[in-house]
Amino acid sequence: MVWSVSTAKTFERCQRQWFYKTQFASAKAKDEARRFAYLLGKLQSVSAWRGNLVDHVLSHQVIPAIGRGEAISAEKATASAMDRFDRQLAVGRQHRIHEPGFKPSALGEDFAAFYAMEYGDGISDEVIGQARDEVRAAIIAFFAMDKLIQRLSQARRLITQRHLFFTLAGVKVRAVPDVIVLSTETPPAIIDWKVHTFGRHDAWLQLAIYAAALTRTDSRLDYQIATNGFDPTDVGLLEVQLLTQVLRRHRLSEDDLERAESYAARTSEAMALALGEATEKTSELSPDSFPAARFASTCETCPYRCLCWETLQ
Repeated sequence: MVWSVSTAKTFERCQRQWFYKTQFASAKAKDEARRFAYLLGKLQSVSAWRGNLVDHVLSHQVIPAIGRGEAISAEKATASAMDRFDRQLAVGRQHRIHEPGFKPSALGEDFAAFYAMEYGDGISDEVIGQARDEVRAAIIAFFAMDKLIQRLSQARRLITQRHLFFTLAGVKVRAVPDVIVLSTETPPAIIDWKVHTFGRHDAWLQLAIYAAALTRTDSRLDYQIATNGFDPTDVGLLEVQLLTQVLRRHRLSEDDLERAESYAARTSEAMALALGEATEKTSELSPDSFPAARFASTCETCPYRCLCWETLQ
C-alpha cells in the first residue's frame, strides 16, 4: 500500500471510493468492472481539469524554460494552454470511455474525461467560458509575480513534478511537489500551485509531507546531495494561489511535522485495518466490504457513483 495525502483524504471522505480508486480499478485487469472503474477514475470536474491544465503548462514549459535561462512570455504560455484546452475539451465532450476497448493512452495528452458528461447534462458553454478565462488569468498572474520569477531564475536547479517516496512507520509514502527549488547556499524550497477562485485553501499538511519526502527520500536521486543534511523544518514552503496572486509562506515547526506524521500514521493504519488480511490479495475484496459515504454531497462528485449504486441495489 502506498500512502499519500490525497488517498488519505479520500479514505476519510468515503472508504468505498478509496477502495475503488486504490484497490479495485485496474487498466490491465481482465475483469470488465475493474477496467471500467479505471476509466471512471479519469473523470474530472471542469474546475479540476482547468487547474491541471495550468499545472501542466507551468511544469512542462514555463518552469523548465526559466531553469534553462530561456525567455518565455505570458502570451506564449497562454497560447499553449489554450491549444491544449481546446484539444482536450473536444475529446472530453465526445465522452469516449464507454467505447469498447478504449484506452486513454491512445490519445496521449489530448485525453480528457468529464464528470458532467457521465452523470450530468454535459458542459455548458458558460462553464467552459469561465474555465477558459481562469486558465488565462492564472498564467498571466504567474508572470506578474516578479519576485517569485526572480527567485526561480536565481535557483541552481528547478525540478518539477518529481515523484518522491519515503518510509514512515513502515508505510511507503508518495509525494509529488509541483516545483523543487535547489540553491547553492540556502536550504531547498518547495512551491505548490493552487488554482482556486477564492484562494482560501491552506496546504500546510501537504507541504509538510512534501518537506519530509524531500529530505528523507529512500531513493538515490540526482539532486540528493543538495538536500543532504537538511531537516524537513529547514525546507522553504511556498503556497501560490494563482487566481488571487496570494503567496503563503509556511514555516514548518517540529509540532507541525509531528502532526503531519501522526496523521499519516493514523490514516495508513486505518487503511491497513480496512484491508485486513487481504492486503496482498485485493481481488478477494468486494466494494460492499467498505462503508459508503455518510453525506450525499460526497456521492455528488464521486466518479464511481454508478458502480457503487449498482452494489447497493
